[in-house]
Amino acid sequence: MIRCEELSKSFEEGGGIAGLSLEVKAGETLGILGPTDAGKSTLVRLLMGFCRPDAGSARIFGKGCFDKRHEIQREVAYAAASPAIEPKATGDSWLRFHARYHGAYNPEKARRLSERLDIRLTGRVSSLGEAGRKKLGLMAALMTDAQVTILDEPFYGLDAMEKIALTDLIRERRGEGTAMLITSRLLEEVQRTCSQVAIIRQGRLVLSQPAEALALTRQKVYHITFKDAAQAAAFAAEWETAVEVIGTRVLVAIPASPQILIQTLANYTVLDLVGGREDSEESFLRFHGDDVV
Repeated sequence: MIRCEELSKSFEEGGGIAGLSLEVKAGETLGILGPTDAGKSTLVRLLMGFCRPDAGSARIFGKGCFDKRHEIQREVAYAAASPAIEPKATGDSWLRFHARYHGAYNPEKARRLSERLDIRLTGRVSSLGEAGRKKLGLMAALMTDAQVTILDEPFYGLDAMEKIALTDLIRERRGEGTAMLITSRLLEEVQRTCSQVAIIRQGRLVLSQPAEALALTRQKVYHITFKDAAQAAAFAAEWETAVEVIGTRVLVAIPASPQILIQTLANYTVLDLVGGREDSEESFLRFHGDDVV
């Protein structure tokens, strides 16, 4: 349903993606996970035909995403990270306008979605706030019966209850057999909603695997403060893998018992050591790429 082959796009101001290949089949939900400026939004823009790739190809339904962009934009359910919505329109009138391009308007479905996402459709869009506009954009995408759905940072800006409601809606849509691609900077979001996860950093694919396997590959991250920068550098040179030096402090990630780490540290003067299982997505991404952000 979605296929990218050696897809590349660069910009004069920097960023973009390089040689990225991935696919999403019917019934799969692929989470694109990466830090800010990793290239997630560039990938979405290429898939929606908003810009032309420098090299490689992006296809949805077998159609070139740029050459057939008008068809792709009509046939794909898409929610932007920050949707552009006419501020003077009401939520209901904007959804009806959107539906004329993407399919028939279903008022009962709109009512159910608005209740679940806790958004009123009668007032002007200008009164909704950023989170309200976000939810309206998500509603527009989730109201369609499209076989491909692309959601760019759908959870960003929502509160805890809204995130739970959106998680349920995504899982339901996934159960309908559609192909979905979701971008996120948060590990927990893709674990809850996606069947596959692809991690990109600085525009390159560094890991692709089933979502349930992420829990098995999580690292234990230790923050170690040494007596001086020379000792920190010496330890980093000895340890070699998954290590970052910041002055006298070293961050090191290991997947198993810290026994060998403790034995190695016995040869150094350690002023402080903090560690254990790290739940932050930033540290997870840090140690699953070929460089450090």
